[in-house]
Amino acid sequence: MAVLFGYLSIQNYRFVHRAAHTQGTVVSLDARPPAGSTRTPRGVTRAPTVRYVVAGQSYTYTAAHGTYRQRHQVGATIEVLYDPSNPERARLRGEGQLMIPLITSGFATTALLLGFVLFRTRNLGARSTAADVPGAAPVRMGS
Repeated sequence: MAVLFGYLSIQNYRFVHRAAHTQGTVVSLDARPPAGSTRTPRGVTRAPTVRYVVAGQSYTYTAAHGTYRQRHQVGATIEVLYDPSNPERARLRGEGQLMIPLITSGFATTALLLGFVLFRTRNLGARSTAADVPGAAPVRMGS
């Protein structure tokens, strides 16, 4: 999982740093699941749908996940990042820039801790089994 989220973090980083910027207008607030969930236990969340123009061509983008508290209202102007070679591929400024690295860090930390615990447990198990072998000389620790 950490590898997958690491890959997504790299993809997100590349997109954000290569993207062109333009202004878009919020045309609607559509029902979407909140980030990290496919259910909406507290009610419906809303994601902004934004219309933006690149080289005279109009495009529409809806944010991947909704929020309970709306930062944007219909008619508001917000910054849109888009792929210069494929303007249909877009993202709102700030979208996904916190969650993906945060999740990646969590998985990496968990993997490191799990690896450490398994390593320590395995080493301790090897010491105790050597002492349990019949006819083996006792292992003395220290002086």
